[in-house]
Amino acid sequence: MPDNLNNQPEIPIDSQPDLQLHPQDAREYYNRGRSRDLGGDREGALADYNCTIQIDPIYAKAFVNRGLLRDRMGDRQGALSDYDRAIELESRNTTSYYNRGNVRYRLEDRQGALRDYSRAIQLDPTYAKAYYNRGLVSAYLGDREGAQEDLQAAAELFLQQGREWDRDRTLEKIREL
Repeated sequence: MPDNLNNQPEIPIDSQPDLQLHPQDAREYYNRGRSRDLGGDREGALADYNCTIQIDPIYAKAFVNRGLLRDRMGDRQGALSDYDRAIELESRNTTSYYNRGNVRYRLEDRQGALRDYSRAIQLDPTYAKAYYNRGLVSAYLGDREGAQEDLQAAAELFLQQGREWDRDRTLEKIREL
């Protein structure tokens, strides 16, 4: 690899053949990042997602996956920033809204979480997990009726999707209201 052109940090290639052949291919770093993440190498995955974004700063999936990883690593603000950028790049990506809602909930921004889950549902009315989480947030905020409606919708969607365990868990939450 040439000596640090344009003062860009060197991108690690390791011994992966595809990266040796195509060191500037963002997809290769993204794919290796996913593999590393699945294999438990969080630091390696983070480095690869960073490289992906350095090479291709409009690769929305890299921001989504880096956001997931950052959230699992406890970097909630970093995750939030990644989801914000992913949504800027792909405003109809339901996963980004759902994941950002989860992070906002963990950051105790319940209203922000509610808005993100609502947007995910607006984009995909069959997104059962978004109904479920919005129902939990509504219950937390004291909106028992809204919580019950969302949890009932989630239970029905989980059943339609063949996810009986999730449906049963949701019905239990409704009984707890």
